[in-house]
Amino acid sequence: MPSAMLDLVTHEEAPPRSPAVHLLGGRTLSYDELAELVREVERSLRHDTKALVLCAGDRDLPTLLAYLAALRLGHAVAFLPASAEILAAYQPEFVVPGPAGGTHLADLGYLPDEQVGRSHVFRRRSTGPAGDIFPDTALLLSTSGTTGSPKAVRLSYDGVADNSDAIARALRITAAERAPTTLPITHAYGLSVLNSHLRSGAGIVLSDRTPLSLAMWDHLTRAGATSFAAVPTTYAAFGPAHLNLLERSEIRTMTQSGARLGDELTMRLVRMMQRRQGRFFPMYGQTEATSRITCLDPAALPDRLGSVGKAVAGGVITIAPAEAHHRAAPGEGAVHYRGPGVMLGYATGRDDLARGPEVDVLDTGDLGYLRDGYLYLTGRTKRIVKVLGVRTSLDDLERVVERSDHPSAVVRGDDDVVYLFGAGDPDVHEQQRRRVAEVLGVPSRHVAVRHVDRLPQTPGGKVDYRALAAAVDTQEVRPWN
Repeated sequence: MPSAMLDLVTHEEAPPRSPAVHLLGGRTLSYDELAELVREVERSLRHDTKALVLCAGDRDLPTLLAYLAALRLGHAVAFLPASAEILAAYQPEFVVPGPAGGTHLADLGYLPDEQVGRSHVFRRRSTGPAGDIFPDTALLLSTSGTTGSPKAVRLSYDGVADNSDAIARALRITAAERAPTTLPITHAYGLSVLNSHLRSGAGIVLSDRTPLSLAMWDHLTRAGATSFAAVPTTYAAFGPAHLNLLERSEIRTMTQSGARLGDELTMRLVRMMQRRQGRFFPMYGQTEATSRITCLDPAALPDRLGSVGKAVAGGVITIAPAEAHHRAAPGEGAVHYRGPGVMLGYATGRDDLARGPEVDVLDTGDLGYLRDGYLYLTGRTKRIVKVLGVRTSLDDLERVVERSDHPSAVVRGDDDVVYLFGAGDPDVHEQQRRRVAEVLGVPSRHVAVRHVDRLPQTPGGKVDYRALAAAVDTQEVRPWN
């Protein structure tokens, strides 16, 4: 028996006849039926020692089955691309490609072993050991800034279980809930939705459609979805059509994480859900903490507007000293977290998987302050820059000019020039530019505007500041359509 494993399909909270997975086309798998399919995949993933299973798909049934089977067997699962670079770095014993994928795997040393649904499990041809894996290692996940790179976060079985339970308690998830996969399960937030609901015996509405598409809304409405999880850019794009679709659904819970949500949009969503006798939960998390670190109870709004809430059960947030900037809030410092789900550490290759826990207290890289146990985020430490000798927070500048109907982002260029990228009315962005210059206390020429059709996003739904910085350096403005 493995020293660590996680069973999300046959535990006591999951009655065998309860609905577990709602598929496109109207088919529903009960927990009993799901367990039988998972057991079939387990036969393909049997291995003498703890193995690494690389899942290259996302929100499809073969990927879900392989993930659940690997956890039951005590293996480690990597949600990473099946590229030549990553396969060479990690040497997974098994690869489960996405639908219609895997044609290149034979050239990389992997052979099809057994079909799983419409996909295959590929087994590494080499019979030699690839390297030991620390017994409690459960997951390898990319961070939003390292997607496609070999660098990954190592997460433990205990961390996945504890953080999932903490989320379930915070959101009061019961077996009656049904959550659609509106987010990639290859990222921490989307995967935590899956884990926390299956661990509670609730249902999953499985779809790989985008959260704003009519196809996704049709599926989640037909399946009776009761919740909806999204990042701020998705909620900002909600229009009249989505509000009409929401009225036809059974959704009573909405959650948000992944980036900061503006105060105006937060209250709009809170009021929208209140009219439905529902709840809207702002949350905050990081891949390095398995998923979510805090949750703001809707009952605390609007009194705690701007806060991301209190630490989830078992977690402790502290504020450490940090170098100040000219608009720092009282008590502002570096946000540190200790609690359920803090990562084991990072990895860039197979040898790193043998290492045990290396992180006790997580330095999140965020700045913020605490008020009565509520966390308020003010920016990222790496987004503190000097302009004409004055240290300032680019995130703070964005908040100063924030308008939900005119998305904007601020990056620093060379020669003490700050660039405001804006999608919307140029006249509004000119007003924002002047306001940024006023707040900085610099001549107007030190703030420039670049107009774009839309702001670029990372796969996790955050503003892609690297792409914006590259556009500044190359003097290129792309539409990012």
